[in-house]
Amino acid sequence: MIKIALKNISFLEKVSKIPILKYFFILKISEKFNEISSDTVLEKFYTDIYVSNKTSKRTYKNRFPDLNEISSEIIKEQKNPVIHDIAVSSGISSSEFYDFLIQNKLNSDFYISDKFAEIFVKKGFFTKAFDAENNLVFAYAGCFFAVDKNIYFPLTVLLHKILKKQKTPENFDYKLLLFHPDVLKKINTGELKFINYNIFQTKISEKFTFVRVMNILNLGYFNGEEVKTALKNILISMKENAVLLIGRTNSEGINNAGFYRKQNKKLIHLKDINKGSEIKHIIENL
Repeated sequence: MIKIALKNISFLEKVSKIPILKYFFILKISEKFNEISSDTVLEKFYTDIYVSNKTSKRTYKNRFPDLNEISSEIIKEQKNPVIHDIAVSSGISSSEFYDFLIQNKLNSDFYISDKFAEIFVKKGFFTKAFDAENNLVFAYAGCFFAVDKNIYFPLTVLLHKILKKQKTPENFDYKLLLFHPDVLKKINTGELKFINYNIFQTKISEKFTFVRVMNILNLGYFNGEEVKTALKNILISMKENAVLLIGRTNSEGINNAGFYRKQNKKLIHLKDINKGSEIKHIIENL
């Protein structure tokens, strides 16, 4: 059945919309994940993965057209632009941004990062998937599932709690790079460069001329001190006069964001888009 589903994407798209069936077909085929090209199926997979910071891989195409326009005008003025797109989830927005820059004849070194881009899988009676911090993401055995976020099968939440207490494997059978197929292709060709980057811990010195941080440093996810720590690390990674784009997409799909330029180890406000960044008060007091 799994082999049939992999070869019949239209069938897989239909069953992935049915709560009772989607875990069987989406989680069970995780080892073949990189062979799937259907956005409908991939979206179901992404949104059902909740990592240890309680965020999911939720993302979709054509999310930042307004921001891409403004960003490209800024990048156009930069000599040898080096871009870093942080916490990119599936990376599809990064791929679109890269394509937009190429269409506008803007070449760059384009880096992407996401702390939870990889999950590591251990096969067994219960096949278990872990995130970068060795936290259990999901597990399954036949038609029994263990998932932290699941409103349809409460039993799976209980099973997840039980399995979560077990010892983490010392080695894994395979890992998945949870990027959209378009992104994986660009990584393989060198158009995009994937780097391991943790906004709270990684320190890269004055490398990037343009940094984009969308939909991650939200006050609903992190407190003010955590946001400040992340911003300081991001600031260190930026060259003098580099530009930071930071913001959040609201429930109506509107991007509230701000552009800031690094000058003398400070972030100087350039422009707000719509309501601007919800953490502007933290940025201004770094």
